[in-house]
Amino acid sequence: MLLAGCGNSSTPEEQALKDARDVAMVEAANKAEPPLELVTPEPILLPDLERYDLYGDACNYAPGTSLGTRVVAREADAFVKIDGEVQRFAADPGSRELPLGTRTLYNGKEFSLQLEIRGEGEATPDGKTNYEGTVTLRDPHGRPVYEGTGLAQCGG
Repeated sequence: MLLAGCGNSSTPEEQALKDARDVAMVEAANKAEPPLELVTPEPILLPDLERYDLYGDACNYAPGTSLGTRVVAREADAFVKIDGEVQRFAADPGSRELPLGTRTLYNGKEFSLQLEIRGEGEATPDGKTNYEGTVTLRDPHGRPVYEGTGLAQCGG
């Protein structure tokens, strides 16, 4: 008699509803995005340029008042240095074209890179063109983890 009182008194329908609610709670918990981790791109220095052969036609972005390049964008790819490692991003050929065949969107393993150039640009004595540019890095969930506006210099 005592053991009979310890059993499940739910009907099969009630148990099915409880199970469905439990499954929905677990699925919702699994879909929760991880905490946002902000990123600060580091300057791409001469040794990086040499190692990855980042010479030639490109647009170099230096957000803020710094003249240190944070993004090197070329026709087929772009490069950003994060946590001491230069990461390569592939150009999205369906995105809008910018000067020198660069693109507004590049995709990498961990992040996506969105670039913007405003204005007609100002020619420099060394044959390059300066624009105002914006860099946005997004995490795999599409959330911005870095945004910066400053000089975008395009040329060879």
